[in-house]
Amino acid sequence: MSTTLDWGDRMRHTLQFVGFGTEELALVTDTGPILLEKASELTSAVYDHFLVFPETRRYFVTRSGDVDEERIERRKHSLARWLENTIKAEGDLPMYLLAIAVVHSHPPTNRSNLGSIPSRFMIGTVSLVQTAISNVLAKEIMDPAVATQASIAWNKLLIAQLDILLAGYITETPVPRTGS
Repeated sequence: MSTTLDWGDRMRHTLQFVGFGTEELALVTDTGPILLEKASELTSAVYDHFLVFPETRRYFVTRSGDVDEERIERRKHSLARWLENTIKAEGDLPMYLLAIAVVHSHPPTNRSNLGSIPSRFMIGTVSLVQTAISNVLAKEIMDPAVATQASIAWNKLLIAQLDILLAGYITETPVPRTGS
């Protein structure tokens, strides 16, 4: 048995498992422009939260302890780019997510003194993004039922992405699937 994973196949199956179908895809696509317009608000909510906690703040300060505004802005830009890539679903999104996973779980040499970003913060970040997206949708979509359904669709998609984002942290043996 091959141990090479087909990340696209894995993501498709995870999406199927969490009940993300054509209706959810349409909701994500339809709400994409709203979220892109509010990308600055979304990214600020996430990074402002990181700065509150010493455990996460340390990744965004200079050696003297001051907030590294340039680094924060670059990271916000990266988060906004992830949002756009998620909405457009262009290219090989699962491999893009895997690259994000590796960068967070294996620090670059210039920041190796900080170690990898603990997996609990990747999980927490997805939760923060889910919350920020839900808050934007609740404010921007007049019909509460539609806002709720869109939020649920986004939650399903982000959980499927989290599976790949955690791949840099865990090793598992692929289990052969039976059936479809």
